[in-house]
Amino acid sequence: MKKLFAILIVLCMAVALFAGCQTNTPVETPTEAPEVTDAPSEATPTEATPTEAPTDTPEPTATPEPTPEPFKDPYAVEILDWIDAEGQNSSFDSIFIDSKKVADGDVQAWKADNDETVDGTSGKIKTVSMRGWAGFFDYKMKDYGYQIDNNPVQWVKKAKEMTEPAVIAAGGDNAERFNVKIPVTGITGAGHEIKIVVRLDDEDGSLAYLNNEAGPFVIYFDGPEAAEAAIDGSIASGEYNAQYSLTKSNAQTWTGSEIDSANIQYYLSLKEDGLYVGIDASGIASGDKLQLAFNPGARLEDTQPLFITFVAGDSLKILQENHGTALKGEAADITDLIEAKIVAKEGGYVIEAKIPADFFSVSDVEKADQFVYGRENLYFGMFAILGGSNGFTNQSAAPGSDWSCKALALHEYVAY
Repeated sequence: MKKLFAILIVLCMAVALFAGCQTNTPVETPTEAPEVTDAPSEATPTEATPTEAPTDTPEPTATPEPTPEPFKDPYAVEILDWIDAEGQNSSFDSIFIDSKKVADGDVQAWKADNDETVDGTSGKIKTVSMRGWAGFFDYKMKDYGYQIDNNPVQWVKKAKEMTEPAVIAAGGDNAERFNVKIPVTGITGAGHEIKIVVRLDDEDGSLAYLNNEAGPFVIYFDGPEAAEAAIDGSIASGEYNAQYSLTKSNAQTWTGSEIDSANIQYYLSLKEDGLYVGIDASGIASGDKLQLAFNPGARLEDTQPLFITFVAGDSLKILQENHGTALKGEAADITDLIEAKIVAKEGGYVIEAKIPADFFSVSDVEKADQFVYGRENLYFGMFAILGGSNGFTNQSAAPGSDWSCKALALHEYVAY
């Protein structure tokens, strides 16, 4: 009986043990371990220790100097075309050669018959005039001038003519008639383009070409072959680019005197090796001073111009006045530094000289020594001191107490 009881107890314990094993979560057979990847295991973040500031702090970089503004010539004005300037209407009516009318109302036919070109190869033609009218929508025309090739614009005085009612009807209230006379003496070689330019009466004094498609104010000029420039005291035809006069017809005085019979012709050519100057002067005497005044690139606006003075006589004396230059550091006699020649003629003298580019680099005015010869406008004016104390110029502004280039309007003529 005891043995049977013991067997029953063992069986009950076995059953209980089996039941306990069935209620536990089964453990799956482990799969093969995955291949190790290169990805790092996540690490518990730790607070970073701050890096100490460097003890040797570099000096801050210096602020660069601002780029200097390039010098701006106050007279170098952009030229607009007819469309930009909003032209209303215009008409190129007449062409004159040495005051002889060669086309009147039939300019386009003349241009077609003559290949748009005035034949001046003989060297005898002195002036060509272009006459017509134009009107702009918003502005009147203030000044009239011309441009030969890409040379500086030259302004012509007394170019405006009486404007007929028919012109105003066609061109509007701002329309005006004009006749621009263009000196062509000294223009050598073929194919020179001559264009009419007007200054508008707007805030900027804008310049405009009268080059509307219907009838542009453009003709061409063929001159004689150029003569070789030579400092020999003889001014040959074709040797200089431009001729200017100082006579009783245009002379202004600051000494209350009369120029009387003096007739002074200035000839200029701007060449790579210097400014070539010719002077043919009648009605002057030994000791008289023939002068050119310069405002290189308009850099001397607020001060006196740079003068070169030719003192006539049996021998020529040349003076650099008012300023020091790269040629000579002070106002001085520069006769020995200039290639020049003087020849006496009846009642006067002929002078020729080559002024080197260094002369136009003024050393005693700020930034004036930066003038770029041949690339910036070389403005000039013509003067003369006759009889020791009688002063004359052909500048439109007569000298007074203010002899600055600005007061003298020393920008009306440009060497080319």
